[in-house]
Amino acid sequence: MSLLTLKIRAFKFNPACDYNPAYVLYNVGYNPKGRLSEVLENIPNLAYDPVHLGLKINQIAVFENLEIAELIVRFGKEWVLEPLSIPYAKQDLLLNEEALLEPYANFFKSTPFLTQEERAELAKYTNINTLTPKEHAGYFGDGFFLYAKWLMERYPHRSLEILGSIADKQHGVMHFVPLKHRIYPKSDALDIEIYSLQQMLLNGSKCPLANNPWAHLGNIAYNFSKPDISKQAPYLLYTAYPQTYNLAPLLASTRLLLQKLHLNFVELPCVFDGGHWGRLADLEKFLTANAYNLALAHKVGGVLLCADEDAYTNATYAKALLDSEPSLLEAVNNNLAAYELSYSQQAQVVFLNDLLAKEILQLEPLTPFKGFSAVWFKESAQEHPALLRWLDLHTHSPLFAKESYAHLLDIDRQMALKESARIRYAGIDLGADFLMVDALSQFHMFDTLAEQGSNAYQRDHDRTSVLFLPQLILLALGERDIKALGLESHKNAVNFL
Repeated sequence: MSLLTLKIRAFKFNPACDYNPAYVLYNVGYNPKGRLSEVLENIPNLAYDPVHLGLKINQIAVFENLEIAELIVRFGKEWVLEPLSIPYAKQDLLLNEEALLEPYANFFKSTPFLTQEERAELAKYTNINTLTPKEHAGYFGDGFFLYAKWLMERYPHRSLEILGSIADKQHGVMHFVPLKHRIYPKSDALDIEIYSLQQMLLNGSKCPLANNPWAHLGNIAYNFSKPDISKQAPYLLYTAYPQTYNLAPLLASTRLLLQKLHLNFVELPCVFDGGHWGRLADLEKFLTANAYNLALAHKVGGVLLCADEDAYTNATYAKALLDSEPSLLEAVNNNLAAYELSYSQQAQVVFLNDLLAKEILQLEPLTPFKGFSAVWFKESAQEHPALLRWLDLHTHSPLFAKESYAHLLDIDRQMALKESARIRYAGIDLGADFLMVDALSQFHMFDTLAEQGSNAYQRDHDRTSVLFLPQLILLALGERDIKALGLESHKNAVNFL
């Protein structure tokens, strides 16, 4: 036996002789310079498709015959191998391709103009349907949306007809949630393709689709004004969030912590950044709004400080486009001229958590979180280990903690509530003392709407607390003023103090 071994639990199921699947343990020797296919070949009697490779390693989809050394860096030496979709498992890692295609029989009946070769093309996309993390019976499937886009390019004169077929209010493309964290190597290529379809539906003027149910999402109000720049500070705190959100927990704790750290900041009227749909609606307006905030921060002598992860993501996305596309920059600066602002690459943005990870280490925690554990829900891969050591807090970062369904409130409220409750309870069921969030939208789902989510998920409501990082740091520093911490407005009271 090779001294180099992988500990693998492989999903095994043969319908001819098995009533239930099993996870069988194998110790598989490997060559670091070898590839995934060699590992699969060394698992006795494992059924898989060696030509069109597709499987899950530790819940993450892998479609490429990657080097074993690379996979070990990502997944370690203990793997759980599963088919891309257990419900569609035909045998071991093989999928029932006929069953995957079955839901599209009616679509093909409605498109008699498609050739047999074009119909067969769908089979190349159906594996992508297995990637979505949400539970959505009847969902058309992300692979099908990509297939529809392929058809639109082949039949431009029928593009509106095809687009209309995937705009369904219950099961269509607007229900999409990102896939980039579900694939290795991580890639947002699939997300970008499906966002382009959503973009068509949100741009009603450019997409004259009859009875378009989604055009209203593109009507985003951006309120610009000539700013007062008499105050100067190293940080401009962004506060232009939707009023439907409970802002006090994040903003009250942020203000207090910045003061304790002696970090001077100013608050000025910023422009709403567009939220989730901004970049998919009118791109120039979205960029102008974010450029306004960045330029304003630069003009008052500082950087834009975002305490909310979503706002930071929008600002960095806008900055990347403006810094790389001269034509967009010119159009945006023409718009900003009326407010005596101009965006340049010198304008910067920083995420509060990243700033705190650097600044807080100078202080001593009075009441660290020794013995506590939390599940941290966030988009970023940044773990800030030094900060967590300072807090003396053990955190879990499971795959589901990358998921977010707040944007589906605009699409299907019941689904948004149910899916948010599913991941919330997944965190609670890990035995967490509390949950951590980086985004106001996630706090909205986990705290403000938590009881509604429990009802949608049909589970007795659990009042596990939800906290932002600045609140945790203040608690560790000994702060106990409930109002100053922003805790008095929590729906789920912080009960472990």
